[in-house]
Amino acid sequence: MREYIYKETEIELIRHLRNNTPEKIWHNFVFYVFDYGNYHLILECESKEAKSQNKSDEALIAELTCKNEKYVPNEHSKLVYENKPIDKIYIVRTFLHFSDFRNFTKPEKIANQIGYKIKTLIKGKSDPLEEIISKTTGVGAEYICHPKSQELENVDLEHSNLLDVGLLIEIENKYLRAFLQSNGFGFHIWEDKYFFETEDLKEDMELYEFIKTEK
Repeated sequence: MREYIYKETEIELIRHLRNNTPEKIWHNFVFYVFDYGNYHLILECESKEAKSQNKSDEALIAELTCKNEKYVPNEHSKLVYENKPIDKIYIVRTFLHFSDFRNFTKPEKIANQIGYKIKTLIKGKSDPLEEIISKTTGVGAEYICHPKSQELENVDLEHSNLLDVGLLIEIENKYLRAFLQSNGFGFHIWEDKYFFETEDLKEDMELYEFIKTEK
């Protein structure tokens, strides 16, 4: 099994976020920014090589880093909130595995090429791994499940991945889903809805483990 889980340096940044209210939170599809004025934390979608029976499979994770510079929003940045204290933060962890290889149809191959070009445009840079993946001829079906699910009893651990895919942030009894879903690229937001009620997380609880971050 391959693990892409948060290192101690990232956990320390999560604790910093928990204990120090950012001035603003921004969303920009491929990342969230926690803005402290003169510096910011950025939670960014990154593609990694997955442990799989298929060489082309990828694992999407969310990496947290600190930038010692002022964040300058661009035309794609959307303000999520300002100056509200964070009540709780949970690390979001999931288990990713794959089925055996199948060949892509022609429309799927075209979609992969287009998807790669869109990623490059949004991120402003080319990723060699993503370029290779965009040119592959097939892939295995991918599945995610809760890391403590009974489903794991029937999974080949040799071809599996344990992933930290972002954060669940509680603010004023509502939840910001700052995590990647279904091993998909980017932090998807529909109709500018960023915050959810507890009952909205029922499906998520079946697929993700929410690990509370202590102060």
